[in-house]
Amino acid sequence: MYKKYIADKMFYKQLFIIVIPIIIQFFIQNFINFLDNIMVGQLGEPEIAGVAVANQYYKLFYPVIASICTGAAIFTAQFYGQKKTDELKKMFGIKLVFPFMVTVIFFLIGLLYAKEIVGVFLDNNTEAFDYGIRYLKIAIWSFLPLSISTAFAFTFRPLKLTYIPMVASGIGMITNSILNFFLIYGIWIFPELGVKGAAIGTVIARMIELIIYLVIFVLNDYPFKTNVFSYLKIDLRLTFRTFLRVFPLFINEIFFTLSLIIIFKTYSQLGTSAITVVNISDMIRQVVFILASGMGTATSIFIGSKLGNNELEEAEKNADYLLGYAVMMGLVIAVILSVLAFIVPLFYNIEPETKLLITYAVLIQGMIAPILMLTRIPFFVLRSGGRVIEVMCLDSLFMWLVKVPVALICGYLLHFNIIILILAVESTRILNAFVSMALYKRKKWLINLT
Repeated sequence: MYKKYIADKMFYKQLFIIVIPIIIQFFIQNFINFLDNIMVGQLGEPEIAGVAVANQYYKLFYPVIASICTGAAIFTAQFYGQKKTDELKKMFGIKLVFPFMVTVIFFLIGLLYAKEIVGVFLDNNTEAFDYGIRYLKIAIWSFLPLSISTAFAFTFRPLKLTYIPMVASGIGMITNSILNFFLIYGIWIFPELGVKGAAIGTVIARMIELIIYLVIFVLNDYPFKTNVFSYLKIDLRLTFRTFLRVFPLFINEIFFTLSLIIIFKTYSQLGTSAITVVNISDMIRQVVFILASGMGTATSIFIGSKLGNNELEEAEKNADYLLGYAVMMGLVIAVILSVLAFIVPLFYNIEPETKLLITYAVLIQGMIAPILMLTRIPFFVLRSGGRVIEVMCLDSLFMWLVKVPVALICGYLLHFNIIILILAVESTRILNAFVSMALYKRKKWLINLT
């Protein structure tokens, strides 16, 4: 058992070379988002709730474009393993064109129907509703540069150039934090803009992140680099082949995200305080879960490239090693969350009762952490092997058949309070872990897609 799931030092050295830049990137990104959340949190509970609700639209948007890039990145990893540069260029074009088309649609809908989007979660006669609209109408402009940056990030990572997204994201997020500090509170020569300042900081940060990608791309030579117009010439055969794999992932992300929004809606019907609890506890969880960042990229490299080279036995061995690593990280995350649960709520300008509820919510997240990590590697392994139907079963189908019904029944029929409701919803991950491991053990993901 030990030898099967615990690798030698060389494996972990290679793993850390890949994941540490991604962990640093996500740490910078999530920690600065966390600081931004605290900055908004000093304004009060209505502001926290308004921004949290507005960000639900982003949580619907980003997984859609990321799913396209993720599906294409599966082929990028395998083409890179085979050193097929022409196909790498074509895959980058697919990641540029199609996500940007989707982004334009989301942008126009968000701009024209901001009130309706925020109104899904909040009554239009509340302070939080007004703050949500103010934030969304500005923050929506960040979607356009983010779409192009995502194409770069999901191309550099399978090529083992993980430090580039780390640098671009890190500089962008640091800029965001600095601008938020000045614009939210009106420091120095800047006006005091509150939640509008937070939104403006987000837009500028996304633009700077994109500029960094473009500068690095122009100044260096990469296997996928060619002239801009070549990216617009879509290879229909390769595109069709890619979208056979991407479309199920795309549909999966749509339904998965919609299920999250429905669950958030169930939480939000308990009031502004419940939204604050969910938003802050989730932010704390995200900061700590950066220790699990890079697992998808590591899996695509350690598994995807091996599958592309028909090294099936090596791919299976690496998958088991990654599974052991993920469970260990889950235990570490559980300990850290258990400590932060009692510290972080003190930094917010909210009611004492709300702070106590946040502590309970974070403790629940810590308790579930090892189980959640146990499900991640089977998910990424199945995705690398092109088992998109099984991925959908673990993700969106499980959400709609199990998690959403539990949330609706416990929230609307049984009228549980926010903590018991969170516990009930998160406990469904135990069943998901059993299903994940069963699909993983079938080994039908051991296949060369190319």
